[in-house]
Amino acid sequence: MDTNDNGGDFLEDSIKEILLRSPMKSLLRFKCVCKNWYTLIKNPSFIREHLNFSKNNPPQLLIYDYGAPNDLPPLTFISDNGIDSPTHEVNPQNFEGMTNLLGSINGLFFLEREINNDILCALWNPATREVRDLPSTVEIKFESFFSFNRFFGFGLDPLTNDYKVVYYNYKNENAAVYSCSRDSWRIFKHENGYDNRNVECVDTFYGSTTYLNGSYYWMLKRNLDFNFGFKFLSFNFGNEVFEMIEGPPHDYAIRSCTADLIILDDSIAILNEVDLFVFYVWVMIQPGVWNKFATFHCFSSVMSCCDSSLILATRRSRLISYNVKTKKTRHLEFRHPRLSRSPILSGCGVHCYKESLVTFKRQGNG
Repeated sequence: MDTNDNGGDFLEDSIKEILLRSPMKSLLRFKCVCKNWYTLIKNPSFIREHLNFSKNNPPQLLIYDYGAPNDLPPLTFISDNGIDSPTHEVNPQNFEGMTNLLGSINGLFFLEREINNDILCALWNPATREVRDLPSTVEIKFESFFSFNRFFGFGLDPLTNDYKVVYYNYKNENAAVYSCSRDSWRIFKHENGYDNRNVECVDTFYGSTTYLNGSYYWMLKRNLDFNFGFKFLSFNFGNEVFEMIEGPPHDYAIRSCTADLIILDDSIAILNEVDLFVFYVWVMIQPGVWNKFATFHCFSSVMSCCDSSLILATRRSRLISYNVKTKKTRHLEFRHPRLSRSPILSGCGVHCYKESLVTFKRQGNG
């Protein structure tokens, strides 16, 4: 009986199991150990398995400082468990003209920059430092981030594992979808059937994603003589089709201008300040069917949402976490002078983030 091959297979399987459970920083160093390890870590099957393992890990928070001076890093990564000290990335990447950081989806972000009135789009993996610049379109011109007429979405077609970006201008009804597999934009018109007079897209917390299970969601607000009406628009990344969704009955849950759309524990939800420091949370059970989930008091600015917790910034520019389910508050041991300032005013964006090896390199680029 030959045991040499069995012993070799056992060793390889053991090494793979160890690597699958290793943190990203260690994995990136392990690529330099030997050619076999490099090949294994770059293997698409290993990347998928590592992504599945990492989903069980606690998330980090990625802080992007839009007002950081050129000689200071714009990025800070901190633990969400409130114990570890904040860690700063060594030699961080900087992006000129950054206006919007959208994500993350499996550790990836969509970057939007504006330079000389041109909108530049890219995909970014902070862990591997990989950046994929998206081609420009000649058929339509993207409007500025500061326009209320348009929005982007970023997500994954779970059937084909294809990462996509969608752009939609609901005033002129121009739409575009970028596919990583096609490496091109598909331009089309979408008639939304909604009265577009005085309509604007309600921004989520700056850059927070509202992607869920293959679709992206937006909240549309129409203001006619201070009578607010709300609808919800979704985009399916699989069939690349938009769909209009009804809100809670009589718009009761979102009657003020403070409403935000969030992902709460893998559900689409509405966070709405209905009175001074009093918030309601409504959860969408199925398209167009909503259930009131929680009521709570909050005296801090909501920055982001992570699993079942809201990430808040106090008036003293400290981060805290409030769990909507357990109603427990935790201090996250992080302070930044621009936390309480809007990113539009050179403040900070806060993102729930899990590192990954996911790549979006073009074929032939190694």
